[in-house]
Amino acid sequence: MHVKELREKIHQVFREFEELEKRNEELQQEIISLKNKVRLLEEEKCLLGNQYENLKLAKALEAGSGNIVEARNKMNKLMREIDKCVALLND
Repeated sequence: MHVKELREKIHQVFREFEELEKRNEELQQEIISLKNKVRLLEEEKCLLGNQYENLKLAKALEAGSGNIVEARNKMNKLMREIDKCVALLND
């Protein structure tokens, strides 16, 4: 192999390496973006879950079922869910 051919191959390897580095950086940025999106969707899911529980509780209380124990259990569950959401937001 001639020196010229060797140099060309070395340059080609460096170009490929630079392209791979660039692609790796793009993928790392995409990972960060997707992680942020997942976090936002988890927060939204948590909030929607709380809204759903609130609606269920409101319906139960509106119906006047008179079941105080059930209403208290639902309130306690709702409070735990709110605490979880606050913990997620603090992370």
